Amino acid sequence: MIGIRPLRRCSPKTYTASTLTPSRPITLLSLCFASLLAFGADAALSVGTNPKAAVASLRVGHEIALIKATAPYLREYATELSALEKRLATAKDYRGAIKARDERSAVEQQLARMEKEDLLLKTRESGLRSAALPDEIILMPEQATLEGVKRETGTGALTDWKKPGAKATWKLPDLPPGGYEVVIRYSCDLVEGGSLTIGEQAFSLSGTADTTLKGASEKNFGTLKITSGSGSLTITAKTVLKNNLMDLHFIKLIPANH
Repeated sequence: MIGIRPLRRCSPKTYTASTLTPSRPITLLSLCFASLLAFGADAALSVGTNPKAAVASLRVGHEIALIKATAPYLREYATELSALEKRLATAKDYRGAIKARDERSAVEQQLARMEKEDLLLKTRESGLRSAALPDEIILMPEQATLEGVKRETGTGALTDWKKPGAKATWKLPDLPPGGYEVVIRYSCDLVEGGSLTIGEQAFSLSGTADTTLKGASEKNFGTLKITSGSGSLTITAKTVLKNNLMDLHFIKLIPANH
């Protein structure tokens, strides 16, 4: 927990040595715990297979939000204290200047602690979100935005990848950044096939759509580093053997730490 000093928003002209009294730390995090506990368990059950980790992730997220909301006001308070210290020193009120300096130093130390805590919380949040993920995230054909690709009536598979550059794009469901094995389920007959890329905003994988002799099968294209879990994932045809790269049935993302 982080103790947050209450902020005094007085006009600089009203500060004197007598008004600069030490403030008591308060815990703003306690203000959000009641609402967190009220909805945290239900939300956790909807996001993954580890409700305990999901609730912990929500709690950490609240702590990060509180630091983000509070830090600017503390920085402003420290700036006002610095200005007050100079004015009091100029007016030869050295006792008041010392009080302002000590208060400013305490606020700056608190800000430094908050910055360190923020880094630790963000690292912990990433780990908790990963632990709360299901073992597999499935991206279905009907969720994709298509360009130069058609959705087959009946099966719903993505087909008719006739030219290089044909692509299907999925919006990722707010995944934590990290590595994910990419498995696609597809079918490809003897006169179909070619090469493709699977990519997000910064990283990509390359591979081939090989002939599947016994109907649809799954192929692991390797581990893709996802930098933005709320970004997009795109499969793009690089080369097409004849008239169609493949019939794509779904994509499976497997968190690398599962």
